[in-house]
This record gives sequence, structure tokens and C-alpha cells, in this order.
Amino acid sequence: MEVFSDVKSALRSNVFTDKELRQVKTLIEIEKDMNLNEQIQLAGLVYYMLYFSKASLRDIKENYPEDIASIVSVLDKLDNLNYAQQDVEAENLRKMFFAITKDIRIIMLKIALVVTDIRNIGGLEEKKKRELANSVLLLFAPLAARLGLSKYKAELENSAFYILQPDVYNKIQGDVDARFHKRQPIVDRLVQLTQSCMDDLGIKGKVYGRKKHIYSIYKKLEGHDLDHIYDLIAVRAIVSSVADCYALYGRLSTKVEPMPKRFKDYIATPKPNGYQSLHTTVIFEGFPVEIQIRTEEMHKYAEYGIAAHWMYKEKRTKQDSLDVQLAWLRQMIDDDNNTSIDDLASSLNQDIYNSEIFVQTPMGKVIYLPNKATPIDFAYLIHSEIGNKCVGAKVNGKIVPVDSALNNGDVVEIITNPNSKGPSWDWLKICKTSEARSKINAFFKKNVREETIHLGKSMLENAIKEKGYSVNKLLTKQAIEDLLSFYNLGTINEFYANIGNNAISAKYITNKLVSVFKEQQKSEEAQTARSAVNLIEPTDSMVSVKDLDNTIVKFAGCCKPMIGDEIIGFISTGRGVIIHRKHCPNVSYFSKERLIDATWKKVKEKEVKKKK
Repeated sequence: MEVFSDVKSALRSNVFTDKELRQVKTLIEIEKDMNLNEQIQLAGLVYYMLYFSKASLRDIKENYPEDIASIVSVLDKLDNLNYAQQDVEAENLRKMFFAITKDIRIIMLKIALVVTDIRNIGGLEEKKKRELANSVLLLFAPLAARLGLSKYKAELENSAFYILQPDVYNKIQGDVDARFHKRQPIVDRLVQLTQSCMDDLGIKGKVYGRKKHIYSIYKKLEGHDLDHIYDLIAVRAIVSSVADCYALYGRLSTKVEPMPKRFKDYIATPKPNGYQSLHTTVIFEGFPVEIQIRTEEMHKYAEYGIAAHWMYKEKRTKQDSLDVQLAWLRQMIDDDNNTSIDDLASSLNQDIYNSEIFVQTPMGKVIYLPNKATPIDFAYLIHSEIGNKCVGAKVNGKIVPVDSALNNGDVVEIITNPNSKGPSWDWLKICKTSEARSKINAFFKKNVREETIHLGKSMLENAIKEKGYSVNKLLTKQAIEDLLSFYNLGTINEFYANIGNNAISAKYITNKLVSVFKEQQKSEEAQTARSAVNLIEPTDSMVSVKDLDNTIVKFAGCCKPMIGDEIIGFISTGRGVIIHRKHCPNVSYFSKERLIDATWKKVKEKEVKKKK
């Protein structure tokens, strides 16, 4: 790409300071690490020209391809959002997510820029540091987690946590390091035992110990101490296949003592962000140690998420597993605009930081839920309609209230009623998962809309009848088309919904319709009079439209203009110019910007003579 070479040349010049160049180099490393393509990488570099005030947005739009300039423009808009303020409208945050449906790599680029910023935070004033750290914990780290970018999620969280609470960070790090140092020989021996099991089974791979990152430990410390965090230190085995994962787990279970209810099969039931692995906590030489077993592909995805297989996603022609994993994000885009920033942040964090429980269906299928989840959460995780028709639940064979907290190992059966009117508003306060809340909100949004449409239609019909007219006589097909065009609406249901919401006055519309009807009656009478003298019918060639040549011209059916009438044109969408009589009541509906002068051309005398 020639433009890429031009930008690289600019980077090598004296345009940037040493500090700025360090940021640029950091960004390039992260972009490559995320497998972002050349177009997205270039957009990040061009954005830095704007970010460092080396160019204006106008300069970028004039000197770079439209696709690059468009991405830079999106990033520029994101910079104007103050993520640290809790009263920010959720709609502003959605501006950040709109690119998801077109190219999620723009969001990945934004995360790359945030990682770059927090790595190069030195020299920034304290207030700006804290604002960046707050935005990271509120939005960007959870977003990275949802996209499966755990490598960057951990880095962002630790860095932001250190900025906001350095003393707490240092204390936790010191305590963890002390425990890890004390238990290092034990971990080493467990690594050796795991490797020995792999050798016995002929499984190829690698085994190593790892520490949990500091912020994750901090979140788990609420109500606990370090000794009760069982995955503080873990042994991780990377093997070749899924079969090897289960074989190794089976062999280890005969060699070490597993802790009850501490086995989690994320291979059969992946986490919402696509994470897969086998987790089990064992007692080894008197200490609890977590063992994680996964394939190389699973490990790569655990570290890099979507970036791990982005090339597979490109140029696809049908929905794949990645689309399913991103469904939560598209739901967030479609949610009601009145959602607060706290709700959005909660949706991102939900099911990431909460400790998990597992429950089962009566058929034995394992379902993972956040701690304190309810039968409502369970029902909506199974299917939207199961949740909407839920009237009760059985847990371990006993009927329980739908707001009961579920526990590890519970067998849950949802009781449904096909005649149920749907969920209660109280359920929004009861449920613990963002998925349940989203589906409940969708139900109410759909039902309220249907009621509003019905109300609006009734309001208009009653207003018409009060005027002494029939609905069919006033609300003709042509009248509906004109009203939708005037209000820039797509369907009659949208029109009725606006009346039901009192956004459009039913009385005003009725008066307009009556006025149009009366004018049409006069027009028809005039038409009858014209027909009596047998004038010729006008054609498009008889009309001249100002500043437009060779355009499609049609005559309005509402006022039926004839030669000699004062006329005006209306520029329609896809139908050319529609000619109306200048005093046609429908003209008052139209936007002035779409009206255009029109006149009759001089017609030969013999063409307008009465026909013999």
C-alpha cells in the first residue's frame, strides 16, 4: 500500500517527538500482535497524526483514502466521550460500538490505543492518569475480556488498579509473591507429576506454573482472604487435542486428590467470550492448586481471543461461531436508549468477575451461571420463550419461588404456561445476568410498541369519526404515502406509534386530511368541468422543471393538474418529480427543500383546441 509507505516516511521524519515515536512503535507492536490488517494498522498511525495535533481531521480527509479517514474520524469522536463521568448518556457509548456490525477491528484498534496510552502514561498529570484508569476499569478492560483478549485485559486492569490504588496493589502483590515463593517447590513437583502423566499417555505438550494477575485477585478478595482463592497459583498444561485434555484429566484424578465441586468443563460449555479449558482444583501436598488443561488452539484464543483467528473471519459468507459470541454486543447496540452508563458497564462486566456456579437441566446438561443467579436467569439462558412463559421452577424436585438463589449442583426445571402474559417488571431487579435483562427488556419493548401502535390507530380513527367522515374516505392510500413522506417514516405502524406516543397530533392530522379531501372534491369538480369542454390530457413533455433536464415527470393523482393550472414540482425518492397544483393542500406536507419550480411549456395551438 503506497499510502502506508508515505506514513512510515512521515514517522521516520522529525514530525514526531521521541516520546510520541515511542507510542507509535508501541502501537505498531500491539496491532501486529492482534493480527490487525494493514488497513487498520495504517488507520492507527494516521490517527496519531491527529492525536498529536500534527494534522487536522480535514487534512486527513483530503490526503488519505476514504476508508482510512472514516476510521480516524470514528476514533476522533471516541476521544470526545468522557468515560469517567457516570452521568454520560448511554447513547454516547453506543457511538463507540456502532462499527461492530461492520468491522469489529475498529474496536480492537481502540483497545490497542488504550493499551498504548497506559503503557506510556509517564509525564501525564495525575488527574488525567486517574481518568484514563477509571475508563479502563469501567469499559475497556471488560470489553477486552468480552472479546477474549485476556492478555490485554490483565495488563489494562493491573495498570489501572496500580494508578488508582498503588498501596493496595503493592500489598496484594507482596502477599502473592510470598506465597508463590513459598509454594514454588510444590508447584514445580506438581508440574513434574503432570508431565509424567503426559509421558505415560504419550501426550505431547508443555506444562508450567502461573500466578493469577493482581486485579483479578483483588476482585476475589471481597469477603475472602488469599488462602481461600484456590486459583491463586495454577499449573497449566497445553496439549495437542481435546481427547488429550480429557485423558490427562482422567490420569491426574488418579494421582492427586480433587476438591469437591471444583471441576469446570469449559470445553463442553465455553464461557460467553469463547474461552475453553478444563479447570480442576486439587489438594497437592496439603495445598490447593488449580490445574488448567487446554489445547494449543484454546490457549491461543484464551490469550488473544478474536485476534487469534481473525483471518478465518474475513470474507466469510455465513454466520459462524464468532458471530454467536458477539451477539451480546449487538444486543447492547439495539437496547433502549434510556439505558444508563452504569447498566452498560454492568452488562460488560456481568459473568466476567462474578464467581460461577454450575447447575443442571433434568436431562443432565450443565449450565454455568453467576453466583446468586435465579431460575429466571436459568430459563432465559435456555431460550427466550422459556423465560417469557416461565411461571415457576422446581429445584431438586421441589417447587421454589422464581427469585430463589441457585446453588452449585442444583437440578433446575422451569415450569411454563403457554397462556402466561409474560415476565414481570420486578424480574429486572431479580435476575443477575445481562442476557436475562436484555431479553426481558426486549419483551417489554415489543409489547409496549404493539400497544402504542394500536392506541395511535384508535386515536386517529376516533378523531376522523368525530369530524363526521369515514376513515376509508380520508385515509386513502395516497394520503398515507404523503403522510409517511412528510414525516420521513417507513411504515404506517411507525406513524401510528408516533400518534400513540403523542409525538404527532391526531387532531392536527385529521384537520389536514379533511382539508385535503375538500380540495380534492373541488379538484374533481374542476376536472369534471374541464372534461366537459374536452381539453387534452397533459403529458410529461408539456412540463418544464427548473434546472432539471431529462428527468422523470409524473402528475399527482390528488389534485390532477391540467394545462393552465399554476403548478409546482415535488422531488420524490425514486419516482422522479411529481407535479401538483400550486395550491394543492398536500403541498403543505412537503419539505420546502424538496419543492421545485415547474411551468407549462408553450404548446402548439392545435394541440389544445377542442376535439371535434
